[in-house]
Amino acid sequence: MTWEQRKLGDLAEIVRGASPRPISDSKWFDNNSDVGWLRISDVTAQDGRIQYLEQKISKLGQDKTRVVKTPHLLLSIAATVGKPVINYVPTGVHDGFLIFLNPKFNILYAFWWLEIFREEWNKYGQPGSQVNLNSDLVKNQVINIPNEKEQEKISSFLEALDRIITLHQ
Repeated sequence: MTWEQRKLGDLAEIVRGASPRPISDSKWFDNNSDVGWLRISDVTAQDGRIQYLEQKISKLGQDKTRVVKTPHLLLSIAATVGKPVINYVPTGVHDGFLIFLNPKFNILYAFWWLEIFREEWNKYGQPGSQVNLNSDLVKNQVINIPNEKEQEKISSFLEALDRIITLHQ
């Protein structure tokens, strides 16, 4: 089976999330909203598989951010750098994340590839400073990618393995 080396930016439109400012203003949030506000604490608690979001973003706040209502692949680019995320609920995505729009890949395959690649992002940081990724670094990153059927098989295997590990922990 032939694998291709492709840049991530050739396989998806990669855009940065957006944040309403100042973020501390309560008008951006509404507990009755059906759109959650993604925070790194949600990512950490759910290991990148976002099934619920405690904080909700108001309609006004939604106009100032990027909202994804179907599952999308996201990537943390600040604080916990390089953590891949898939949202399974309507999500407001702030500027600490990149969103992979219109992907030409299986998002679970790319999730696992990014998870395995995660430590590599640290080489882009300055010594002694917090690593931050920009969209150009991510867009230009080369990924090894098989055909769609192989992507599905690999991601299914890794998902099953992850479930077994979780059960044993």
